[in-house]
Amino acid sequence: MPGNSSPQWRMEAEYLQSCNCDYGCPCNFNALPTYGNCEALVAYHVRKGYFDTTSLDGVIFAWGLWWPKAIHMGDGVGALYVNNSATEEQVKAIEAITSGKYGGGVFAIFPSTFKSTLPTTLAKIDFHYHPYDGWFTVEGAGEAKAEHIRNAVTGKLFEGELLLPNGIVFKRGTVGSVDWHWQAKGFSIKHEKKNCHSSIATYANEGCIA
Repeated sequence: MPGNSSPQWRMEAEYLQSCNCDYGCPCNFNALPTYGNCEALVAYHVRKGYFDTTSLDGVIFAWGLWWPKAIHMGDGVGALYVNNSATEEQVKAIEAITSGKYGGGVFAIFPSTFKSTLPTTLAKIDFHYHPYDGWFTVEGAGEAKAEHIRNAVTGKLFEGELLLPNGIVFKRGTVGSVDWHWQAKGFSIKHEKKNCHSSIATYANEGCIA
């Protein structure tokens, strides 16, 4: 965690996660990823927040993420997308938060595992939060459309939650199914019926705090 002289920040955000693991994602339980590597496209809609003196209220941003093995093994790549309605100050604030320099749990840990970070892209991002059926699109880069997991025999909708008291991404989130894709320099990724999480989470310098 950064010292007291670092800019202070905090944000409460709606969070949607799509990844390439099977439902539940073993990474949540200190296990290796389902298929040996990690791929994800995640998005945040800040309900209210600030970085130093900059308000982050209403900012939407997404993160494309890739690692050749498990996250902690490194050599990852990150790509930040910020909604094109954000001000220059807000873009710089989100870049600072996702740089890994100012704490924030996942925002500190993930960048420490990156081999490279692609340049920030300003794009139109549409974001619709729902505990199970949320979706978001990043114009020119990708999209994720979540839905309930269905019972393979009866077709009945499944609902379930994860409680992670020490979670770095969220403390309590739902589990769903997602179809998603992401294109960036060097990447063209597409998955169907993979793991999705939705959560309302609060982040600050000291980490994911709620």
